[in-house]
Amino acid sequence: MDAEASEKLEGEVEIDGCYVGSYSRPENEKKNRKDRRLVENQNLNKRCIITIRQRGKQGEGASQTKVFVVKSENQANLKALAQAHIQNSTVIHADEATGYDVLHALYEMKRINHQERYRGENGECTNQAESYFSRFRRMHKGQVHKMSNQHLQAYANECAYREDTRRWSTGKIFNDITTRCAKKPTSRNWCGYWQGNKTTECLAA
Repeated sequence: MDAEASEKLEGEVEIDGCYVGSYSRPENEKKNRKDRRLVENQNLNKRCIITIRQRGKQGEGASQTKVFVVKSENQANLKALAQAHIQNSTVIHADEATGYDVLHALYEMKRINHQERYRGENGECTNQAESYFSRFRRMHKGQVHKMSNQHLQAYANECAYREDTRRWSTGKIFNDITTRCAKKPTSRNWCGYWQGNKTTECLAA
């Protein structure tokens, strides 16, 4: 719900990454098209949203969500985020992307191969992380339409908050938001926008 919150996630946690802003329109002529799988041909503006979700009670989905915008789902980024936001005794569920290999030395890991199945025999899966990405994409395409990298973290945070409060009443959500607003100091990112104060992109790692 709050990426800046100091408390670390625990119990069973799912972690996964989703790339946004990576689409590059192919050339009309086949002979002019480039292999977009190669790094040199990829969109430099693409970013990866890493979501870390703590599982709730059986049947209730995720209970807490933290999201971070990084340039890639690599081992350095994932190790730094995990150590900063996940308790050491936590069981982590992740897919078989190589970036998560480094976490085996720090946590009990459960990996899932999505080419074979979405949920393993021992409950290993990243379905809650995928659930967040599904709603984020729908918010992106159906509501916001365009998200700049400059404000991508804010959009990701909003979606995470909506996910974590999805079972709350409207009144409880309203009281929570107004309480947070009353406690927060003046934002240097959002204050003075029309006077030229523009926030800059801030990558998590």
